[in-house]
Amino acid sequence: MADPAASLAQVAEAAGIGRTTLHKHYATRDDLMRAVGHRAIDLWEQAVDAVTDGDGAERPDGGLAALTAAMIQIGPQLAFLWRTPAFDHLAEMGSRALAVEARCLAVLKRAQQRGVLSADSPDWWLRSTFYSLVYVAFESVRSGDLAPRDAPDLVLATFKHGIGAPPAP
Repeated sequence: MADPAASLAQVAEAAGIGRTTLHKHYATRDDLMRAVGHRAIDLWEQAVDAVTDGDGAERPDGGLAALTAAMIQIGPQLAFLWRTPAFDHLAEMGSRALAVEARCLAVLKRAQQRGVLSADSPDWWLRSTFYSLVYVAFESVRSGDLAPRDAPDLVLATFKHGIGAPPAP
């Protein structure tokens, strides 16, 4: 759902189905919104699982590059999740999102411990900056300003080194 304010009729039309078909699956717009939100969290969990359950912990960066690529790939779903204020009031969604955030933070902390990221950044700043860069990368890919395959490297370079000029020799 690109537009969280879309009516069920607009959603049905965009999906190429009849409104009654949509209503058979989702009685209300809120039901549909919750389902889309939970699906976004499912995809986020799967992205983190791929990094934390595989060899991510064994990689020199602790899985940071793999997490970055995976999160950019599901950027549309994360953007929907992060930009929909109604989800802030749903306890079941909030607890799921917090659990995934904790697992993402564990990857970021592992990258810190390995010297890939600055050790003195507070957890909230580390996580928020990472999410912001992932979001901007996805939006830039969507708008055509950034090639999809270049997005993870740009996010990582910015996250690890910033955008300031290097110090003069």
